Amino acid sequence: MKILVIGTGAIGSVITSELAKNPEVEEVKVADINLQRAEQLRNWLKNEKVSAHRVDASKSDDIVRIAKDVNMIVNATLPRFNITIFDAAFRAKTNYVDLAMYDYSSFLKQLEPDEKWKEAGLTALLNAGSSPGITNVLAAHAADKLDRVDTIRIKIFDSVESKEIVSTWSPKVMWEDMATKPVVYENGEFKRVPIFSGEETYTFPDPIGPQTVVSHVHEEPSTLPRFIKKGLKYVDFKMGTPDIPIIKFVVQLGLLNEEPVDVKGVKVTPRDLFFKLIPPTLSFEEVKNKIKAGTLIDALQCYVVQVEGEKAGKKVNYVFSVLFPSLREVQKKLPGSTHESYVTGISGAIFTEMVCMGNIKAKGVFLPECFEAEAREIFMAKLAEKGIKIAEKVEMA
Repeated sequence: MKILVIGTGAIGSVITSELAKNPEVEEVKVADINLQRAEQLRNWLKNEKVSAHRVDASKSDDIVRIAKDVNMIVNATLPRFNITIFDAAFRAKTNYVDLAMYDYSSFLKQLEPDEKWKEAGLTALLNAGSSPGITNVLAAHAADKLDRVDTIRIKIFDSVESKEIVSTWSPKVMWEDMATKPVVYENGEFKRVPIFSGEETYTFPDPIGPQTVVSHVHEEPSTLPRFIKKGLKYVDFKMGTPDIPIIKFVVQLGLLNEEPVDVKGVKVTPRDLFFKLIPPTLSFEEVKNKIKAGTLIDALQCYVVQVEGEKAGKKVNYVFSVLFPSLREVQKKLPGSTHESYVTGISGAIFTEMVCMGNIKAKGVFLPECFEAEAREIFMAKLAEKGIKIAEKVEMA
């Protein structure tokens, strides 16, 4: 089994590391437009299965060239390259996994050739990270137990304790999301709501506790209603972080605007300047060094998936909590990873292995919420083996 991982950021690095440990995997080609980054990752991992390559993710021919002899392409780069890499995977006659979607229109384009992928005997698994990914599996897991599904509410909390500004995630993806109006699904319609709307206080599992959460643009409200039916009326996604006041300040000040402004006779695009100044995602080596220096102290994240509905005439509320290992804890599991990259990368690697090893038998284009019950159980068991624990609570009305 040979796998091509495109993208050497925080998530691609974890995925590469995990796949290289699998005895069923012969080779992991890690590719990036920056060959030096790919080589640094290969050298850091010190695994003879890993080879470094240069690839331009915006050029289909470039991807096909390097993917001709692989069984799977894992798209761990920016979601805006999804369509190009997805199409290249089909041309190269190989399976495909990505971690998130660029926008709803590009997601729909990926769903269109479903029959072609089925006829070719290939699998394309979309949105297969942690959120989306784990959250989708949990929503479907609860929905299967209910006669009717009314609402799905997803909440995340993320906190990074550091003495300086750091990026534990792609800053471009993170900040562009902050400046985009969130989607809420309500009564058969996908609606855009104002940024930072829907503010509430939600009590997360210990040690997090009560936190302010606000509406946040994410994949789940756009995809879950397409595949989970049973009368579903409402889906939303909210985010909490101690940095919400800072995020609001950045957005409201216009630092993410694309319209140029005049600065002493020079036209400057605020967004371009902002992304020029924000530090890039930390590499494995940088995470390790900053922790050792006491600059990066700790971090924690949690997902909560609530699915409300009816079973045998009674109202039922399923609540799943996914408490990530802390930044400190993941250093014992995969040194150099972060709390966020570890869980998302592990999840992406498990999804990839399940496709390659036949745990997911379906062909065509689909998402984690489409899994059969057996595949969901396998997935959750594999997460637990990696220290990613899921707590389930059932509330009866």
